[in-house]
Amino acid sequence: MKFGFMTQLQIPKPWTATSERHAFWNGLDQGVAAEAAGFEYYWITEQHFFIEIGHSPASDMYLAALSQRTSTLRLALGVVLMPIHNPVSIAERVATLDVLSKGRVEFGTGRGTSGYISEGMGLDPAESRKVAREHLDVVLKLFDAHEFEGYDGDYVSLPPRHMVPGLIQTPHPPLWTAASNLETYEQAARQGFGCVGVTRSSIADTKRAVENYHAIVKATDPADFIARKPNHQTAVFGIAYCDKDDRVGRDIGCAAARWYYGENDAELNPVRFATAGGVEKVKARMAGLSDDDLIDNGMAIGGDPDTISRTVENWASTGIDQIIFMIQAGNTTHEQVMRSIDLIGEKVIPRFQG
Repeated sequence: MKFGFMTQLQIPKPWTATSERHAFWNGLDQGVAAEAAGFEYYWITEQHFFIEIGHSPASDMYLAALSQRTSTLRLALGVVLMPIHNPVSIAERVATLDVLSKGRVEFGTGRGTSGYISEGMGLDPAESRKVAREHLDVVLKLFDAHEFEGYDGDYVSLPPRHMVPGLIQTPHPPLWTAASNLETYEQAARQGFGCVGVTRSSIADTKRAVENYHAIVKATDPADFIARKPNHQTAVFGIAYCDKDDRVGRDIGCAAARWYYGENDAELNPVRFATAGGVEKVKARMAGLSDDDLIDNGMAIGGDPDTISRTVENWASTGIDQIIFMIQAGNTTHEQVMRSIDLIGEKVIPRFQG
């Protein structure tokens, strides 16, 4: 089992004049600590306009900074919102990050879960799926050639140009997509992309999705994959906290999960989790569960190292390759995040190595 650390730079109110900058700086320290503790991946989401929930609009720049303070940590863009960016810019920035990190980039792609972002960028949300598909096609073609032959599509028209810099990981970095339902797992399998799900989906549902994913991969002609170098890994992420005291770990992990999934005052909450039926549906599901239920169902990952390890074992039974902990969540402090990272590295990760 591989272990990942995820952030989207959550900054709950009330704020001070320095809250935002310290969250950025602390996140880099957390990445350094995660590498030292044995985490293999550092994931950062791309967020726009979602104050409190995510202050990470320039995830590639953030990972570029982290790349200069780490040496082995895989730096995962989770995910780049394809419709809202120029595809040439995406290709150039991912390649630049790949060079700066000496070939440690993981490239997650998606279109976003809310039209709120597309609208904020002046784009029609109804077109986002088609635009995302075409932008991805362009980016992969740009990765594939120093001398780009040009492109003429429904949404993109580009002349021939030289493309720089070249990637270290050729023909492209490992490709991923984010999944919130079974259909997305199926799409990822057909594309040859890795797939990242979320622990708010049940263990049973995730097991079915992963089994179906691998069945589709096995049945697909490799020539039909979009990915030139397929990535057949699956992962899930969840809000997490580890403490020496099991009850403390449960309380902090569950409080962070409840905050993240709707129990917060973020003014943009009504437009979140569109693909899961909306934030109210997610909140209602959470409200019907006790903290222990959240842990037992895997919707929150919290407790002492023994409890965390049992939760990881439960998720490992689904067939996933990686579990990703979002420890920097809700009102969990930087000091608590750092202690949790160290404890997971000392007491949890070694149980799943070798």
